[in-house]
Parts: sequence; C-alpha cells; structure tokens
Amino acid sequence: NFKEENKGKAKDLKKVCELNRAACLLKVKDFSEAKTSCNSILKEDAQNVKALFRKAQAEFGLKNFDETMRIVKKIVEVDPQNKEARALYKDAQAEQ
Repeated sequence: NFKEENKGKAKDLKKVCELNRAACLLKVKDFSEAKTSCNSILKEDAQNVKALFRKAQAEFGLKNFDETMRIVKKIVEVDPQNKEARALYKDAQAEQ
C-alpha cells in the first residue's frame, strides 16, 4: 500500500536494481538471466538505453549476433553518439 508519490520512487528503484543485476550477471557471464533482467525493464521503458545496451551485450554473449545488431540500431536511434554501442555493433558484425 504505497502512497502515490512513493509508487514512482519504488518503480525507479526497481529499475536501478534490475539494471545493476543485469550488469552483475553480465560480469559472471550469465547472459540468459541478464537478458531477462533487461526485458523486465524494457517492458516498462522500451527506450531505456542502459537496458537496451546490456541486453545487446547479453545477446552477444549468447552468440545471437543478428539480435545484437538489431538492438544496437535501436540504441543509436535514441543516442546517436553512443560509442560503446557502435563498437558492439562492429564486434557483432565481425563475429557473423
């Protein structure tokens, strides 16, 4: 039973926790679970660049290079100056 003002704060906190969880899972190479964490964020916020990038990293780790490139294209639409995303795109292209 959150007050209305706290519902937004709770959602934001959950998003931060899921992003951190995804980052940790990527570090230990649990790409499938990292992807799941990112998907839970992207359901609420489809344009979240961090979640998109971490999902792309997870897809790369799972050797889904086409999907990696598709996600990176979305990132670049939202954030054209994202150098990390562009580098990941080149890596995925090279792996095909």
